[in-house]
Amino acid sequence: MRQYGLLKSIVSNLRANDLFALALSSKALNETIITTSSSLENLLGRVQCSAHQRIESRPCVTCKVTTCNECRIHCVYQSIYEASGDPEDAAELPNFSGFVLLQPLEQPILSPHHLVSDAPSTAPRWQDPAGGQGGPYHDQGYLDVPLETSASAPPECIDDLLNLDLGRHSLVSMSGESRYATPSPVLFSLCQVTEVRKVEVCTSCLEHGVVHKRQASDLDAITRMPANQNLDQSVMKPTKACHCTLRKRMLDRWLCLRCYSTEELVIEAHVRENRNTFEGFCHCGKLARHVLCLWCWGEVSEEKLPQIS
Repeated sequence: MRQYGLLKSIVSNLRANDLFALALSSKALNETIITTSSSLENLLGRVQCSAHQRIESRPCVTCKVTTCNECRIHCVYQSIYEASGDPEDAAELPNFSGFVLLQPLEQPILSPHHLVSDAPSTAPRWQDPAGGQGGPYHDQGYLDVPLETSASAPPECIDDLLNLDLGRHSLVSMSGESRYATPSPVLFSLCQVTEVRKVEVCTSCLEHGVVHKRQASDLDAITRMPANQNLDQSVMKPTKACHCTLRKRMLDRWLCLRCYSTEELVIEAHVRENRNTFEGFCHCGKLARHVLCLWCWGEVSEEKLPQIS
């Protein structure tokens, strides 16, 4: 016990990869660190992230490994910077771009100063993130059409997207003007994630429970979804309305990239087993009149967003 403070100080200066290297150095250390789940979870929550920058770090909500802000999931990653063509011209702005979640399409990200407005932004201009003066600007600004897409659509405010109630509104039908495609090409990558969480069910399956014990246990254990009934029972029933947002699901939970990828794979596998190949029908073959959210087990009740013609 007299050495506890010293050991705690040593562990706090290790990185996660150092801890695993230490565990592989001897059988005794491996048994102490790896085989005892409570010990491993405690240690992983105390070590530093394996990234090389001194930035904010917290334990991943699922695996408990200390994860920095750069190694956790973000809805919009600002990862690419292009300097302005004429640094001497104050009116010419640099370009920023990045990726939505782990989707492959690169999308421009506009700062408030890139937008034409009668009331120019008074916020500081975005700078080169490599200079250490600001950024990277994850989950900020305005998302534009992917660079590889020829379609056009207006930019979307990222903050508005993060706070949109997905239980009442769908990103698929969100478009500023009726002349643009639905879903907007700006939101295509986000829709790939928000839409897969939904499963159509009939009234009978809703009332009797549609998620069997094994499937519910897998989803709850890996995605940390709240269960509405004990898993000892044969089924689970939704008892609330869905009010999920991207901010609550992706950002507030502080989730590492590996656990995020695992969650998505589990949800996709569950949907394949329980979604009817014909849209509008329950997996049992009856007409579907309800939609369940696999993020929260709530019922989705979408309202159409008004369009500007």
